[in-house]
Amino acid sequence: MEKLFNYNSDKQLWRILISESDKLILENRNQETKEVFFQCLDLQNGNNVFTDLQLEEKNWIGIETVYKDIIYFHRYPQRDLPGHKEIIAFDIASQKVLWHNKELTFHFAYKNLIYSFVQGFDDRFFYSLDFLTGEIQEELGSNYSFINQLKNEAELNKNWDNYIYPEIKKLGDFIYDTTISNYLIQFPIVGEIEESAYKELKFISFHTKEDDQTLTNHFAVFNISNKEIIQEEILNTKAKNFLTDSFFIYKNFLFVLKGKNEIDIYLLN
Repeated sequence: MEKLFNYNSDKQLWRILISESDKLILENRNQETKEVFFQCLDLQNGNNVFTDLQLEEKNWIGIETVYKDIIYFHRYPQRDLPGHKEIIAFDIASQKVLWHNKELTFHFAYKNLIYSFVQGFDDRFFYSLDFLTGEIQEELGSNYSFINQLKNEAELNKNWDNYIYPEIKKLGDFIYDTTISNYLIQFPIVGEIEESAYKELKFISFHTKEDDQTLTNHFAVFNISNKEIIQEEILNTKAKNFLTDSFFIYKNFLFVLKGKNEIDIYLLN
């Protein structure tokens, strides 16, 4: 287990996405100015692809998805409203906007097409677009049945095999794993325990309650073969609520989230 790199920002980490070519895309937001910034790092070598990227709209913009190494951005119709509008296709490799459609709203991506819609008074009117050029391939009208079927197919065809997310455990679940149970009983644990495994390694996240009633989020890594703890650290302090999903595994990379602004990335041998 080797730390590849640490990312720490003065802006809040908002979203984490990984492209098909192992590019890590981070969305950061400045909580005071509301400006949004985008980062991209190559997981294979740790190099920055771009840093603090901003588009023409610097506040009311976000990411819909990353598809075939193209980031699809959306804008917001009004500040503080959850709806999306427009589609901006940004190519990671060239770091250029490939196309921008101001009339349509992104719905989903599937088989080299971007499915989108215009919101009418009562109905949505759907279109399929070429994912590279943004050119309309087909006008689909308000065929909700067909669109919903395609969207379900798209979801089913997404490959999540490279991801390992934590499972929820309780202290009693580790009764037969003395290395972990002997470690955990030292702490006044509150709430659930999160656990993941990768080969001979096990990863544990849990919370303890402090005298001031705030929560501390702990993280530990165990080598089950050697029956030893190889890493332990505190990820968050003074938390008012339980912090779940503070780590996950993608392929042979471990992502550990620390606070609201920091992430450590490890290579799992």
